[in-house]
Amino acid sequence: MAAFLLRPFDYHSEERLIPGRKGEIKIENLTPVLSGEEQIEQRRCIEEGLFDIFSKYAGNTSNMNGYSGAAAV
Repeated sequence: MAAFLLRPFDYHSEERLIPGRKGEIKIENLTPVLSGEEQIEQRRCIEEGLFDIFSKYAGNTSNMNGYSGAAAV
């Protein structure tokens, strides 16, 4: 069983104003600021999830030539 420590995240904010029908619309993109280790763990989790989805919809996984994990980026 894995233990997770939760900590408050700091976020990097990017804001843009987009013209709309009734004036400008403010778009704000918040991205969590992660340590290098947290970025690696997040990428690993995303890759595992994508691989699980791909395997589910690919049908017969025996044609994957022994591929057992996500590609390193």
